[in-house]
This record gives sequence, structure tokens and C-alpha cells, in this order.
Amino acid sequence: MPVDYYEILEVAPGASTEQIRAAITAQRRVWVRRQSSPDPERRAYAEQRVRDVDAAEKALLDPAARSAYDEKLARTRQAAATAGSGAAAGGQGNGPNGGGLRDRVPAPAPAPGGSRGPGTPGGAGSGGPGTSGHRRDPDLHDHLRRGDRYLEQGRWRLAQAEYDYVREREPGNLRALTGLGAAQVGSGRVKEGLAVLQRAVEANPDAEDVKVALATALYEVAVTSVDHWGDGRGTDRPVITSRRQYTLVRRHLRRIRKLDLTDWNVRMYAEELKDLLAEARAPVWVRSRSLRLYLVPLAGAILFVALAHVESLRVVGACWIVLIVALYVVRHRQPAWKQHRRGYGRGRGGGRGPTHGGTFRKGI
Repeated sequence: MPVDYYEILEVAPGASTEQIRAAITAQRRVWVRRQSSPDPERRAYAEQRVRDVDAAEKALLDPAARSAYDEKLARTRQAAATAGSGAAAGGQGNGPNGGGLRDRVPAPAPAPGGSRGPGTPGGAGSGGPGTSGHRRDPDLHDHLRRGDRYLEQGRWRLAQAEYDYVREREPGNLRALTGLGAAQVGSGRVKEGLAVLQRAVEANPDAEDVKVALATALYEVAVTSVDHWGDGRGTDRPVITSRRQYTLVRRHLRRIRKLDLTDWNVRMYAEELKDLLAEARAPVWVRSRSLRLYLVPLAGAILFVALAHVESLRVVGACWIVLIVALYVVRHRQPAWKQHRRGYGRGRGGGRGPTHGGTFRKGI
């Protein structure tokens, strides 16, 4: 069966070219940055998603290619539906009284006293809609598993729908709440998602899984918020190129440390953000283009101090020396993120990464 590019891009089959192009841009922005994840499995999955998005662009943006793809997809779905209906017809009469396999699945037991159980549309034996429609109660565990699978695959809208379904029927479900926050963060609604996870942590301070989910979301947001620079070998690494990025990474690192987790992955996240900050604030000396403007006054001030016979004149000369040296240091000793910002335009698009200030560690 061909890959459903509409499902990958999270657009309707009848979406316009502009909508498909916008979805491709949004998906590529997410998954290209996730290719630098330290987790090999996540990195491999992100690379596969980028290839799928590239294939979707070729198949859906060209009118002729899209028409051929739609016909192929429609034929495949029709064949699958025909095979499914044939299998269902063949299953009739297998059980006693001619009932099929679906009819032999036992119905869920009613709640004691005819009350509604968790996730039950209507109470059995109460005369509600749950007794007349012969519908099975929704399996919330299956919805949670589907939501987790969609979350791992990066299908944020589908994951959010599954978690919302569970929360409507079981508002106190902690797994659905954390999954909903993670799905919102992944889809770009960072503030809303982090707020949901933070509320979950505050309401359940002893839940280790919730804290790990918040720490993972903070790490992902910090890594994807900075710029990425190709190292010349086909891979990207995060590079801080502005004070805003530096402040955001530092703030998220503090929040991760406040969670006080002992999980190995969380410790690795904190260590990587720490290395990223250390690399960004490492001092870098900039070569002066007008060194004479500093050397000539400095030499004059030194001679003035050496030849002056009055103590007050020597003090004035020493002050001039300190002022000139301080001015040179302020103008030529800068944090590395400023150098990254200057060289980022030259390094984009697979060029060499920053070579000053050392190298990034731990495969960031």
C-alpha cells in the first residue's frame, strides 16, 4: 500500500496547493531540527520523516503527479475495503446460531447498582442510551496506546484527539494529561503544552513520569529554538546565535534542574544544555582591524608614566593605560554566541560549523 502523504502532512485529501505547501514547510521545520536529537532512534525516525516529507512534496505539488497518486491511493483503499468486507462475510456462521466472531465478544459487565462506570456512555440496566444501542464501552487503554503511538510518530493532531477523547471520559487520567501537553508542545503550541505539563507536575508532585515528560519537553523546546549549523558531513548541530536563545536555554535548564530527577535521560539532557551554554558564553578574542589606534596611545601613556617626575602625572598616565586596555578588552573580547551569529549566515546550508571556541560535546 502506498504511503498516505495526506496523513503524514496532516491535511485533507482535498486540500489546496497552498495548504499542502504550508504543511510541508511546517513539517520540514520540525523534523529537520529533530535530526540532531541525541537519541539514535528519534534521530533515525526524524530522518525518515524528512524523506517522507520530501516525497510528499514531489507527489502532491505537481498536478499530474498528484492526480496519478490520488488514483493509485483510491484503488488501493478500494481493494482493501473489498478484502475487508469479504473477510467479514466469511466470518459469519462460524459461531453457534450462525453468529460471527464479533457477535461472540462478551459485553462489558454493568457497574454495580446500574451506575455508570468510567467511560461508559450509559448505565446498564438504567434504561439509558447504553442499553438500547447495544454499543460497547470505549476502551480507554486502546485510545491511550494509539495516542502514545501517534506521539512517537510526530502526528500531533491525531495524538491530541486521542488524549482529548480519554480526558472527556476520565478527566483525572494523568497519562492522557501528560500526553496532551507533549502533543501541544510538538505541534508548536509551546506555551500551552508546557503550562499543561507544569500543572500536572504541581498537582502530582510525586509522579516521576510526569516530571520526566516535562523535562523532555523543556529539552526539546530548548534544542529546537536555537539555530542549527551544518558541520560539512551532512548533520546539523544546535548553535546559540542570540541573547534571546541563550536566555531561553538557560531558563529551561534551570527548570529541569528544579525537578530534581535521577533519570539517566534527564541527566543527559541537562548535561547537553549545560555544554551548549558553556560553549555559547566561552570568551573569544576578535582580531582588531585598527590595532595602531590602541598601540600608539598605549605607548605614549607608558612613556608619559616613565618620564614624568610628578606623582600626579604618573597617576594620570596610569589611568590612561588602564582605560586603553579596558577599552580594547571590551571591544575585542566577546562571548562565542556573538561570533556564531556572525558566521551563521556563511555556515548555513551544509557549510562548516563554527571552529572557534572549541567543539560541541556529547553529539549535540
